[in-house]
Order: sequence, then structure tokens, then C-alpha cells
Amino acid sequence: MTGKPELRAALRATRDAIDTSARAARSTRLAEHGAAVLAPRARSGAIVAAYWPIRSEADSRPLARLLAAAGARLCLPVVDGEVMTFRAWHSDRDLVPAGFGALGPAADAPECAPDVVLAPLLACDRRGGRLGWGRGYYDRMLAARDGAAARGAGQRPFVVGVAFACQLVAAVPMDAHDRRLDAIVTEEGWLPC
Repeated sequence: MTGKPELRAALRATRDAIDTSARAARSTRLAEHGAAVLAPRARSGAIVAAYWPIRSEADSRPLARLLAAAGARLCLPVVDGEVMTFRAWHSDRDLVPAGFGALGPAADAPECAPDVVLAPLLACDRRGGRLGWGRGYYDRMLAARDGAAARGAGQRPFVVGVAFACQLVAAVPMDAHDRRLDAIVTEEGWLPC
């Protein structure tokens, strides 16, 4: 099995090779697939955590905007040191640097507890394995949310990996602390895990 560093490098190169216009078109198609499945959650007013794409990541914003049009409330991650939280996202005009090269809401935006998390990734597999950038922000945040839900303080978020089909691999190496995805959405469709 390929280790995490090698898999990260290979999949980052594969994703980087997709030109900008093709990435935008693929992100639009994945948004349509994701919205078709997530619309019932959006209509119930779910809080959906999107992310501001960095480098060549699949863009979650088209999907987030379709879900907002259906009734979802949106938020974006903000990184402070080793902690990632989510803040309400209403307008791109009010965004500021939010850590790790991304944009996010300013400190005065209300914190949110997302019901659905659209998660960026470098690689994923059909069993819900997710390989991120390696800093552990999503894994730590999701472990805290899952732990709170287990204690009866909130509910476990539904986590959707947002990726291009070329990022789907046979198996992602997983550690004990890695949180599996509940589903994956690509430009080719929706994959429950």
C-alpha cells in the first residue's frame, strides 16, 4: 500500500494537472449531483459548512449556493492555531484570510455547528477513507463534534467529501483518529460510503 505522503503527492499532481476551466466545469457538475441528494436537508434549514478552495481543490461553493437557494444556512471554516471553527457565511465581500491560505468570515460572524460538512480532500475511497492535506483540522473538529454528539450535546455532522473523480482511489491509508466520510460527490455522481 502506498503511504500517505506518496499518495498526497501523486493525487495533488493529478488534480493540479486539471486546467482551471475544466475544474470549474467539474465543480458545477458535482454541485448538481450533490444538490439533488442534499436538497431535503437544505429545505429543513440545515447548516452546511462549505470551504473556500485553495490551489486546485474541487470548489464546494457552487454546491453550497444551490443548497442555500433551497433553504440551507451556510458557514465557512476559520483556522486559529490548531483549532478550526465555522462561522456564518452571508457574503463574499465580508471574507478575510481564515488560515491555511483560505478565506472565511471575520471574527464578528457568529459561530456555527454544521449539520452537513462539505470536506475538501486530496484522495478518497468508496469506504469513506479521506486523505486531506495532513494537518488534521477536519479530523480534530469532527472528533470533537462526534464526541459531543455521543454525550448528547448536539448531533454528529453528515460529512461529504467533495472531489473530482480522479481523486477516488482503491484504498486510503487510515489511522485510528481519521474520520470516515458519509458520502462523496464528484462530477460523475453521488457515492454513499
